[in-house]
Amino acid sequence: MTGGGGNDASYPLCEGTIDQVKYIPVRLTIEERKRQRLLRAAVSASRYTDVVDTPANEKRRLTTILKEQYNLYLGTYVADVQPMERGLQMCGEPELSRAEGMITTLFELSRRYKVMNPETMRCDYGKLLFIMQDSVREEVKEQLGFNPMKPIVTVHSRAVELGVEDLLSEPELALATTPVPRLSRIQNLNVALRKKDKTVARLVAKYARRGSKLEDKVEQLIRSIDDANCYIRDNSDTISAMITELKMHFSPHSAEPGLALAISEGVEGSRLSHEHEKQYHFVLQSLTLWKNITKHMYKLWLLMEVDLLSEDNPYSLEDTGQGFNRKQQAPQLYDAMQGILEMTKQEVSVWVGSDKVHIGDHQVPNGYNFIEKYTQTARIINPILKTVQAIDTIAKDPEHLAYIKDVWATPEVLKKSILCDFFRHGFDGSGGDNDMDAGSCIDGRLTSAWHWCSSIKGKPFYPIFLLAGFGSFDGDFT
Repeated sequence: MTGGGGNDASYPLCEGTIDQVKYIPVRLTIEERKRQRLLRAAVSASRYTDVVDTPANEKRRLTTILKEQYNLYLGTYVADVQPMERGLQMCGEPELSRAEGMITTLFELSRRYKVMNPETMRCDYGKLLFIMQDSVREEVKEQLGFNPMKPIVTVHSRAVELGVEDLLSEPELALATTPVPRLSRIQNLNVALRKKDKTVARLVAKYARRGSKLEDKVEQLIRSIDDANCYIRDNSDTISAMITELKMHFSPHSAEPGLALAISEGVEGSRLSHEHEKQYHFVLQSLTLWKNITKHMYKLWLLMEVDLLSEDNPYSLEDTGQGFNRKQQAPQLYDAMQGILEMTKQEVSVWVGSDKVHIGDHQVPNGYNFIEKYTQTARIINPILKTVQAIDTIAKDPEHLAYIKDVWATPEVLKKSILCDFFRHGFDGSGGDNDMDAGSCIDGRLTSAWHWCSSIKGKPFYPIFLLAGFGSFDGDFT
């Protein structure tokens, strides 16, 4: 999120859009939203991974895979085809090649919906991907008669298909696709919204004849980029706000009494030893890395799918210490992460701890597990920020203020105490199953943060979280 772009706007514009459009999914239409619900319901009802991802000889496991997939695809096809009699005619056929077009479309729509709505399908998206992962196996394709793999439709691929790729290099596109922030004056907000809408209308008119079908499709491309920018802004701004709290309340060079960030291995569950300045930089670089990952989430997500669903990149079912998991390398995702890591190192200048990225081992078995972890960073940080920001309001109640003064002396000390505890024990290397899994690696930092979240009820400031309206770090799983 930077300003400029040659546009006359009263707020910073999202630049770098052209670099992202190859990975930004196209927003679903109303009809597409209705269709993908069918497959989501079928996957939700399926016990696929429960019966497939169990220790068994390969021949027996392959038989189970074929049976489960045949039933899933056939049931979905029968439910989708109108009239239903057409679908019932396929029952009993040895292979399902006639269903290929419908099945591949539904899988693509469901995956695209998930990427654009990361809070949805938290239980079923992994199952859906693993079904597809098995479907690209040569023996499975041969038996079923088709491959459900279809690349996610992106803004760039759809623009090329429509012949409007020049739209993506329009100078006004940044203004048309940047979410309008909350401006202090309502009059300024209304002016900014009208200006944005007029810019969108101008771009649509330039690339599509009025009243044509292309008109809606061009606007759909613009709104898709806008959707992506909203997600990136909301989540990266959350992490940036936590970085601001760190810099505002703490100095790397000195610490207030009782508010030092220093941690010692073996003390209060910590598995790392950092003096105050070192821990300050460790927290800062971790938050900065999470922010940069969030800004490139669409690229990382689509590369993850490419790696996971590659016919040339098989997985192995292994006991990783947390049950049986699909262990698979993710070369493209790994390379992209290395690029983000190097960019972060340059941004923070000081690097503390390990820079090892775990993907394809017993800690992070595959690319899906990696993406699933990093879509949750804002879910960790948001409740903490909201609680800290609500303390001044809570303190307006005389009884609440008396409680705060009795325990923490002042509301300001309370804020710093919450932040200090998070910056210490949310980044102390804890949370791993053993000493080998704990530490300062890239994955371990997020593991420590989740471990801190799991222990929130034992914190002395937990009542303050409740007064601020806290419910859970985990959110909804629907």
